[in-house]
Amino acid sequence: MLRKSLSLMGIARKNIKRNPKRSFFITFVIMLLTLFILVGSVFSISLSNGAESMSNRLGADIMIVPEGYDPHLDSILLSGKPSTFFLPSSAWNELNEIKNNNDFGIDLMTAQTFLATLNASCCSYPVQIVGIDYDTDFLIKSWLKNAIYDDLNDREIIVGHHVAGFPGETLKFFGRDLKVIGRLEQTGMGFDNMVFMNRNTVQVLSKEAERITERKWFNDGSLNSVIMLKLKPNYDSKTCALELNKKLNSKGIYALFSKKFINNIGHSLKIVSRLISFSVIFLWILSVVIIGLIFALTFSERKKEFGILRAIGADRNKIIKLCLYESFMISFYGALLGIFLGIFIIAAGSPIMAEILKMPFLLPKISVLIMLVIIAFFVSILTGIIASLNFAFRASKSEIYEIMRGA
Repeated sequence: MLRKSLSLMGIARKNIKRNPKRSFFITFVIMLLTLFILVGSVFSISLSNGAESMSNRLGADIMIVPEGYDPHLDSILLSGKPSTFFLPSSAWNELNEIKNNNDFGIDLMTAQTFLATLNASCCSYPVQIVGIDYDTDFLIKSWLKNAIYDDLNDREIIVGHHVAGFPGETLKFFGRDLKVIGRLEQTGMGFDNMVFMNRNTVQVLSKEAERITERKWFNDGSLNSVIMLKLKPNYDSKTCALELNKKLNSKGIYALFSKKFINNIGHSLKIVSRLISFSVIFLWILSVVIIGLIFALTFSERKKEFGILRAIGADRNKIIKLCLYESFMISFYGALLGIFLGIFIIAAGSPIMAEILKMPFLLPKISVLIMLVIIAFFVSILTGIIASLNFAFRASKSEIYEIMRGA
């Protein structure tokens, strides 16, 4: 008679070792399935988190940019790609007059300056500098929930989450030493790669930039790259942007309403998420079919083995358990390998994925990652077991007389 579960587990281990090619192939399939479930789920959630973060961070209803420069805004906000461009110097006064006349419901206005640093000895490293008006700003200050800064003084900077610099340290840009006083929370957007400072500091750096590069960037003295507008309640940003464009396009100014920008990203995000979801579902179905076929192909050559087990006293339940133990052990090792490989790909590949997709990318919290790891692990093991069920039931029907027939 066979011993209980321990003996069955022992026989299962020997069966796995006896046919290493079959075991390796099933392990490999399960590993790929686990990898796709984990990495696909994490990347899909990261894209969703990034889009939500972008929507929350872009508190402006309308963004005013130089006419023809709206594509530059995409690359800056999504990837933090260093750029330098400026609105006409008249833009602020034009919009301020409209605001004072209450023509289009403008409630708040704040200007930002974009200045790209250099990959040279004058700068610690190339990043996007953003000069903000700390008195009128209604965007950057709201991100600093964990720290209070009464003011952003001259030669003080706030760095994005991915910028190498911590409070108290000094960074050099265009030959000027600037003190880091704070760090932004992670956004999953280009803001993570930016450095923020006040208007006086960016004005000093802009003059140094002209001197070092021997290039005139500020033809009409303007230091405004983007002007962010917050509308009063019950005003539609799309309608206001269209009216502003009618009034200001001839002056080299373009109004871009935030929802258009966010909707474009959201549409692309949905396409990518669907592709990931379909890929995971397709691979799951394919895995069940492939594993089932592998077990089916090995059934004929193992009929005699199961007949012998029946001859020495194994009943059908034990045969089923033996087959399921084999499937469980192979699936366990495959899922474990997939988890380790998936964690490595997530850690190493997230920055690369964000760069390739050109979309906001924000990894989920540790608790969510752990939950996804557990789900991927158990789904993969169950997949292996489900795929082997037909084989297990067929094996349990092997009779002793089949040994004699095959002899």
